[in-house]
Amino acid sequence: MKEIADWILTSCPLSADGGSDGQTALHAAVSARHPGIVKTLLRSKPELIKEADHHGRTPLYYAAFSGCHKLVQQLLELDISSAHLVDRDGLSSLHAAARNGHAKVIKEIIRQCPDAGELVDLKGQNILHVAVLSERANVVRCILETIELEGLINQPDHNGNTPLHLTIMERRSWIASYLLWDARVDQTARNAKGETAFDIEELTKEPRVIRSVATLNWRQLRLPHHWNLGGGFFPCTNEQKDGVCNSEQTYKQNCQTLLMVATLITTVTFAAAFTMPGGYNNNPGPGQGVALLRSSGCLKWFIISDTIAMTCSILAASLILWGTAFGKRPYVYCYVIAALLTCIALHSTAISFLTGVLAVLPDETYVRTMCNIAGTAFYVNTCLFLFRLAQIFSFSEICLSMISRLRKLKCIINSHIANI
Repeated sequence: MKEIADWILTSCPLSADGGSDGQTALHAAVSARHPGIVKTLLRSKPELIKEADHHGRTPLYYAAFSGCHKLVQQLLELDISSAHLVDRDGLSSLHAAARNGHAKVIKEIIRQCPDAGELVDLKGQNILHVAVLSERANVVRCILETIELEGLINQPDHNGNTPLHLTIMERRSWIASYLLWDARVDQTARNAKGETAFDIEELTKEPRVIRSVATLNWRQLRLPHHWNLGGGFFPCTNEQKDGVCNSEQTYKQNCQTLLMVATLITTVTFAAAFTMPGGYNNNPGPGQGVALLRSSGCLKWFIISDTIAMTCSILAASLILWGTAFGKRPYVYCYVIAALLTCIALHSTAISFLTGVLAVLPDETYVRTMCNIAGTAFYVNTCLFLFRLAQIFSFSEICLSMISRLRKLKCIINSHIANI
């Protein structure tokens, strides 16, 4: 096929120009995804790369639209200025890639032509606006991770709407999670009507019964849009402001209590590791200082559970301290994970106690009965706690929180590498 294209171009050079809807042979080759023919056409008539059809769309636009990374790379290597060309609606090749969810193509265009990301359409919307409207979460994530596109995050369109405004308007909950967990997003930005994104949210909600104060407080802790990671809470209404203040104080008190519990568990489990059930061998010789019950299976479980309890309690205390120092206000999901770790530590401490008693009195029936009763009680208590925690904090929100922190860390590392 490549040889045929060479023969046609040699015999009739003008055959590459005319076509239906104003498209050239290069448009057709790109649409059909034929890298060989594209290479032949560009070698014979390189000016075709900037030729637009009746819609104002270039071959690069169609390559980005179809998501063919190889063709995009091939076209840009010949002429990167084609990335700045737009169609009659003001849409660039980046807009086309964003609309269809081709994050890899976006990265390639930005790599070769970084300033192409500044292009907006006739509505003043950048590629992040387009990705939100097209519900392309992968593109939104790609833009947030790309240092060169940081300027798009809070850029308004001609109506003053930022990508966050459009996210709330279009009810894109998953995309909202990405934006709301990014500290660079300005949650206080107002559009041409003077509305913030959460003013729009309040207006678009269906009428509902006002929640109780206690539920409202938990709601402030739970919902990510009340937590600006750069500066703490962002209350929307006067009612929510009161709830935020109460929730923040309650949360700080809970953090202090949890930190105290975690510290106590660490102290107790550390001491337990050096006071083994059954004592130590005090007789002079090779076995001096070794635990007398070292061959007991219960003692092995005692050591394992004690180690787990101490590790989890130390991690919980560290998370609370890290969350408190993270911003102006504590970080709620650090508290949630710390609470789970403390729960595991408490449960492991209970197991350590029960196995320690069984190691010392293995043949006593009443000891086994009491251990079974106590163990069941601990399991029920743990299940109730986890059930209540699941009602307040969703697992997806906690995961998104951790992912957002890792993503931000990745951006920081990439920026440092770029500056080297």
